[in-house]
Amino acid sequence: MPITYYYLAGACLSFAAAIYSPGYYYTLIFFWIASSFSLVSAAYLLKNPYIFRKKQDGTIPVYIRWLFIPFLLGAQLYNAWARKNDSVQAIQKIEDNLFLACRLFPSDMVELKESGVHAILDVTAEFDGLDWSANGENLSYLSLPVLDHQSPTNQQLVQAINWVDMHVEQHGVVIHCALGRGRSVFFMAAYLLSKNKHWTIEQALEAIYGVRKTAGLNRQQLKALVKAHKSGILVTKARLALIANPVSGGGKWPEAKDDITQRLSAKYAVSIYETTAEISAKTLAEKALKQGHTILVGCGGDGTIAEVAAVLTHRRLATNSADKKATNGDLTLGIIPLGTTNALSHVLHGAGTKVFPISVCCDVILEGKTSVIDTATCNDELFLLIASVGLSQKMIESADREEKNAGGQLAYLKGLWDALCLNEAITLTITLDEQPPFTVTTTSFVVANAAPFSTILAQGGGGPDIADGLLDITWLPDETIATEQALNLTGLAASGLIGNVVEVAPNDTIEFRQGKSIMIEATSPLSYVIDGESREADKIFITIEPSSLTVLS
Repeated sequence: MPITYYYLAGACLSFAAAIYSPGYYYTLIFFWIASSFSLVSAAYLLKNPYIFRKKQDGTIPVYIRWLFIPFLLGAQLYNAWARKNDSVQAIQKIEDNLFLACRLFPSDMVELKESGVHAILDVTAEFDGLDWSANGENLSYLSLPVLDHQSPTNQQLVQAINWVDMHVEQHGVVIHCALGRGRSVFFMAAYLLSKNKHWTIEQALEAIYGVRKTAGLNRQQLKALVKAHKSGILVTKARLALIANPVSGGGKWPEAKDDITQRLSAKYAVSIYETTAEISAKTLAEKALKQGHTILVGCGGDGTIAEVAAVLTHRRLATNSADKKATNGDLTLGIIPLGTTNALSHVLHGAGTKVFPISVCCDVILEGKTSVIDTATCNDELFLLIASVGLSQKMIESADREEKNAGGQLAYLKGLWDALCLNEAITLTITLDEQPPFTVTTTSFVVANAAPFSTILAQGGGGPDIADGLLDITWLPDETIATEQALNLTGLAASGLIGNVVEVAPNDTIEFRQGKSIMIEATSPLSYVIDGESREADKIFITIEPSSLTVLS
């Protein structure tokens, strides 16, 4: 490619100038220039735009700036001159909500606002992307670095198509490179071909060239576009719906939204549904299914995820009831944990989600591997983790929203200690499966479908198996001294880690059973919690639904 030869020639001339320079300082400067152009030439020869280490937010590291100052300074000066003397406008409308542009400046913000643009696709490798959020503009931004005069990878094309498609339905999207002539035109043409499946490449390019007179793909870019079109990759892939609760975990979703959508658009056509005070996750999940999505990702706490799971499970069970051969296994639940405890994510994806919740779970979703798990119903309400009476219920009720926002899971630890200090017992009548009823007096009664080891009160038989078709039932004795209950909790914690309560509680103070259904009754209405949500009923009936939910895990 000619541009590569230009950079190689510049490197050679600079090396020669360094060798024959009369002074030490001149030698250093010319070696610096020669090194910069040599590395850029290597990047072009290897087709590697990541030599500039451009980050997801568009920034280029300081050390790269210093190393490449001779090249970057020249590119900046040429870009400023070329934009000033360009015969076309900086930003031009190609279709409704779809714009093509040269490199954007803060001075373009007024025009972007007037055009309704709220999303920017930056396909330059050599220029910093402006930090629009830091400038108070709060625009969605995606960086897909491509070297000037070169073509994007297939993965970049798929991600760009999915990402633009996600945003263009709601507001304007602008695609820009350095001058809006080559790289951005390639991406724009690819997107138009993905939306107009009967178009030829000539039709797509004419739609662009008819507006932006200076646009034009070089021979290599045109050849790459033809190859991509023939390969069939210029189509949106599997559809994925994000069902997000903006207030979960003290409002983590608004901060994580761009990161999540950028990651997932590498494989999926992403649609976003956000809950409100009036619209639940359950309602949005049903809407997403009606609109053809087969993968629903709950973004929020365990309560939000349980609502999405309930819709998928209900659809699967209803389908199986109508047709015994059907499994509806194409309907799948994904999880992005944004709540306070995120217990289900911990169970399915491991303890790593406690440290890197978004990156771990996005990688799981992108990998696409699935497993089938059990769910349970409590008084006809689906739950995935636990239903409980006693300590867990009092713990959750005592941890208010402000405390959870401020302290996370520490708020629950405080709530557990408060509940231990109260040490209130309750007498329950239990009917397990078809066995005769029996009575227990307990301070904690937990029925678990799944629970991580950190959910101590559910560890009577070690960690519950989410795919064994059984409920794990654990209860503590009626102890009058809080310290004795604390010892029981220590035994449960060890049970969760070791996996066998007999080894850690040989005095049989901790009771454990398994079954497929259980009825819990008392002489007065019962307060209980399921997956962290408080409820009240005269009696509690819980049953397991084996292999009823497909999850990405």
